[in-house]
Amino acid sequence: MPTTFATATHTGLVRKANEDSMFARAPVFAVADGMGGAQAGEVASGLAVQAFEWFVPQTSSPEEELTRLITRVNGNIHELAVADPERSGMGTTLTAAVVRGQSVTLAHVGDSRAYLYRDGSLTQLTEDHSLVGEMLRSGQITSAEAEEHPQRSIITRALGVDPEVEVDTTSLEWRPGDFFLLCSDGLYSMVSDESIAAILAGEGSLDSITKALVEAANSAGGRDNVSVIVFCPDGGADPGVAAASAPTKIIAAPGIEAIETDAGFVENGGPAEAAMFEEPGLFGRVHRFLSSLAGRVVLGILLAAILLGGGWLFTRQTYYLGVEGDHVVIYQGIPYDLGPWSLSGMYRNSIVMFSELEPFEQDRVRRQELQSKGDAEKMLDNYTVQARERRLEAERRAAEEEARTKTSSQNLTIPPGGLP
Repeated sequence: MPTTFATATHTGLVRKANEDSMFARAPVFAVADGMGGAQAGEVASGLAVQAFEWFVPQTSSPEEELTRLITRVNGNIHELAVADPERSGMGTTLTAAVVRGQSVTLAHVGDSRAYLYRDGSLTQLTEDHSLVGEMLRSGQITSAEAEEHPQRSIITRALGVDPEVEVDTTSLEWRPGDFFLLCSDGLYSMVSDESIAAILAGEGSLDSITKALVEAANSAGGRDNVSVIVFCPDGGADPGVAAASAPTKIIAAPGIEAIETDAGFVENGGPAEAAMFEEPGLFGRVHRFLSSLAGRVVLGILLAAILLGGGWLFTRQTYYLGVEGDHVVIYQGIPYDLGPWSLSGMYRNSIVMFSELEPFEQDRVRRQELQSKGDAEKMLDNYTVQARERRLEAERRAAEEEARTKTSSQNLTIPPGGLP
């Protein structure tokens, strides 16, 4: 059975904006809780979960792959925060899970959490990277004191705050009947572990469980944004709504009281479709044709044409910096090949030598980040200006050295009678 899942998020009853972001497309799930103000927090958490859009573990070590991905995301968020004064200090927590075979791999930074509900017992799988969490682990305070501690919102590790970040990873084997829960602190800061376990133990679909968790947080005061993902690796739990194969990235809009939810399977399918009724007239004939094999073939061809056309347009509007020989250039398209066809071509050459760039600049060029034409040209122009400044500085130093050499030669004193 494929993995089933459901998600829910809410702004809460106190905050004006939702800085949480989520990604849910089996087998990958992630929850991020942004910080640094609404504009900055939403950006940071959004960047964190968007990184999973194309993530599929390719090796036997998903822990290493997750660490590399999250490390790269941390650098991107940090660069953006440094470049924009209005986003200075922004960051985000991130808790991600990947189901692969009989195991679930977790990667974690910050104080969002991952839980395992098994055989009626709820177990916290991640350690909070927070001041209160460290005090609790060192025995300075009790669990009861931690729940009401005035500094419980201070986190000690987050994405984007520093150029480097340490990522906690772990893997465990799942069993039939296991539920995994990813959540922001807006849930567990308002709802006790016992109450969370009771909700997970209740009958109903995963969709109803995620709604109940969010409603419990709001009923307790809703002091923070709350976001939850519940997934069942063995697919034994009903998601509760029609299957969704698209990624889920949810940010509750300010002022919206309804809980936003999404749920689905790892594969298309799910609950049986409702019986179809014959519609009269033209609509009925069109519907019957689209329901036939020929109609589905035609529809598939049209969809493929639309996707190919959209993909081609996307490559025409996408640019990235790369290396041609030892020169930094702008490519138009995306850095991939489709069989014998390259999906990108050189758009603009430059005088910038890749070998002369600073190490962090070389790393950024190697990442081949997709961006707009304007952003790519601005980035290359900055490198060009820097390259010219470095060359002018080198020429200036060479001229000064030549002048010093001539002066030294002119100051030589010839003794009477000439040189011996």
